[in-house]
Amino acid sequence: MLLEYVAIAVLIVITVLVAVIAIILGTIFGPKRQSGKKMMPYESGMNPIGSGTRRMPVRFYLIAVLFILFD
Repeated sequence: MLLEYVAIAVLIVITVLVAVIAIILGTIFGPKRQSGKKMMPYESGMNPIGSGTRRMPVRFYLIAVLFILFD
């Protein structure tokens, strides 16, 4: 009875191994030197002014949900 699930278990183990190997390779070969210029947010080559987020009115979200509903 449990032999039918062996293929699924093997597939899950393989996917977990591939994910772990990808993360390990990324940490080994990824860039490690941080600098001030690398840590700055990029905004069309200009220094950023103000915060990166704006407050959106609730009406915007209502219209978006209605659009998705009736589209």
